Amino acid sequence: MLEKLLEGQKDNLMELVMSKLGVSGDQAGGFLTKLFPMIQGLMGDGKLDPSALLKGDVSALKNGLDLESLGSALGGGKDKAEQGIDAVAGPIAETLGKLDNPMDMLSGMLGDDAGGMLKKGLGGLGKMFN
Repeated sequence: MLEKLLEGQKDNLMELVMSKLGVSGDQAGGFLTKLFPMIQGLMGDGKLDPSALLKGDVSALKNGLDLESLGSALGGGKDKAEQGIDAVAGPIAETLGKLDNPMDMLSGMLGDDAGGMLKKGLGGLGKMFN
């Protein structure tokens, strides 16, 4: 779902990770491939407030992710993962912020039942986009 919303930005995000962290394309791609489903999981479980991410606050994101796994994709550990998250959080937030109606798009990708659960889990943010 998140990967579909950011589909057009994946190459740019990979380049950002490669240039800021000095990693290969395979490492940057592996990092993003792990990162997107982890973010989706946090959102789906109600453990991540997307409005915080849209404002550039990545502390909740960092606290909820498996940083060791993300760091290993980049050839490092937790610190490398945090650097990678810092590199992509702003562009991800900017891309999502430009969507006309992100909640409807998410609902369409998840199906009606899952979309309703997502809106309920996101609380006020879901209402803001309807």
